[in-house]
Amino acid sequence: MSGILAKLQYGLSVALVGIGTVFVGLVILIALIKVMEMVIHGATGGKKAPAAAPAPVPAPAPAVVEEEPEQDDDELIAVIAAAVAMAMEAAGEENTTGFVVRSIRRINNAPAWNRAGREEQVYSRM
Repeated sequence: MSGILAKLQYGLSVALVGIGTVFVGLVILIALIKVMEMVIHGATGGKKAPAAAPAPVPAPAPAVVEEEPEQDDDELIAVIAAAVAMAMEAAGEENTTGFVVRSIRRINNAPAWNRAGREEQVYSRM
């Protein structure tokens, strides 16, 4: 029984010495940082530079959206419709879902995350 108490006492003393060492080390580190702060502010005269007032930001000009002229994309529409029909056929659906392509819109300048999300949606259904 006394062997267990000796081991417990030894373990506690080691823990206290370790915690004390860390505490003293942190206090020394804080003191060094404060000294460095005083040295840096002493070198600049102890004065902080006054913060400049932010300049007023002019209102942004309204965005001009340049629309591309409508092109005759009948061939492109036919290819897309054929691809959709073929994908539906490959999935085993025979137009029982009522899926109809009503419009096709070209998407330009889409960000990379937008394209990745769109592709993930398309490929997850195949």
